[in-house]
Amino acid sequence: SDDQAAALRSLKGRSAYVTRVKDGALVVTDKQAESQDADAIREVGELLSTGLKTQVLAVLNHDDDMLWYGLFDNGRLTDEYNSSPDYFDGGEGPPTGGDARKLCAAFGRAGSESKVESVLQKQDYVVAMERHADLVEALGLPAFAVGCGFTYVEEGELPEGLAAGDLLQVK
Repeated sequence: SDDQAAALRSLKGRSAYVTRVKDGALVVTDKQAESQDADAIREVGELLSTGLKTQVLAVLNHDDDMLWYGLFDNGRLTDEYNSSPDYFDGGEGPPTGGDARKLCAAFGRAGSESKVESVLQKQDYVVAMERHADLVEALGLPAFAVGCGFTYVEEGELPEGLAAGDLLQVK
């Protein structure tokens, strides 16, 4: 979405920041979602997708060992991905879920499906942040979406390409 004001309204009552629009997208950091609770992250994705009447990619990078995402369309979860589904059981199974076609359609990247699919299925990433960065690049999303967490923003540690004046805080 390119409607920063609507994103702020959608998150009313939450502790969050919304970035300026870059490459046709906003990035949101939410305090509760930063707890790495997948339910909280799903809630933010659903709220934003419903409020903005658009598609939202909600992402969890757990301890840089696992990347999870949920793709929401008008409040409904339409795609889900987990780079390490057996992580909490001590296993090392292959990634599950993830529909490159849906992701590319959501972000206007038709023709990039093979590149996105490669990122989703590649098994030799050392850290999940690398996978996240490659996914963001393949989808044409702002690079500052990677590593932009609520606590970092609160402490003034902003990712490259993002300045304090680029953020609005939900009140």
